[in-house]
Amino acid sequence: MTHYNPSPEYALSPAQVFERITLAVSTQYHSFPKRFDWIAENGFGMAYTPDGQQLELTRDHLKPYLSNGVPVRHHAYFPGFEIGNRDQRLADEALSLHLKAVDAIVGCGEPVMTVHVGLVAEIDLAPERVIKNLSKIVNYGSEKGVTICLENLRFGPTSHPETMLEWTNKSGASITMDVGHAVSCDRVRDGELTVPQIIELFSPKLSEVHFYEYETNTHHAPRDMSILGPVVDSLLKTDCRWWTIELNDYEDILNTKRLITEYLAESETKRAA
Repeated sequence: MTHYNPSPEYALSPAQVFERITLAVSTQYHSFPKRFDWIAENGFGMAYTPDGQQLELTRDHLKPYLSNGVPVRHHAYFPGFEIGNRDQRLADEALSLHLKAVDAIVGCGEPVMTVHVGLVAEIDLAPERVIKNLSKIVNYGSEKGVTICLENLRFGPTSHPETMLEWTNKSGASITMDVGHAVSCDRVRDGELTVPQIIELFSPKLSEVHFYEYETNTHHAPRDMSILGPVVDSLLKTDCRWWTIELNDYEDILNTKRLITEYLAESETKRAA
């Protein structure tokens, strides 16, 4: 259970908290082994997206890295396989795939898997089916020792924190918060909400963070900490200890890590002054 404590007088400094966080990098089955090797060589954890049509590759892809102590979590990114599809047959197919994905990760790194609802905006959703099928995945995961997290998106129902909380509370799912999606969603862009406010709402269920600055048709890296500085401050007040940098370019990944580290060092200096 994650908690949000806005004034932890007894707590570690932000820089000390950050040292306890697993900083991971996203990778996909089709980038094996080159990107996997780079992640391991640079001391990151790994957030792995499998091939939904060849889930048996998961163990083969990850085994050499797990044996070398690389932390791994799992990202069930299956566009078109919508568990909340209003079409019952298609929803059942999507549910079956997600349950098989749970089976594929048992004993294969950290037993945490992120799932999505609403990846394809054109698919008509049935909210009651979302909750029903998400609950089935959560319960099946619980039987297998796997924590299921629902990720917020930039658009659609999960771009609204109220919907995220309703669906995760009713299903028992935890939350993966995608910072770039939150920064880029309409309600934040319109000034109705801030990302730190969303973090506070999500904090009791927050298990994982996806970290980059904003999303258009791709993910964009930060060039400074003007946007993400307050986000980092808020995240460090939670118990969430897994942050995945979701960027493709290696230099962007390393620069993002550097920006966070320098930001926290500057904060430490100001705190000591």
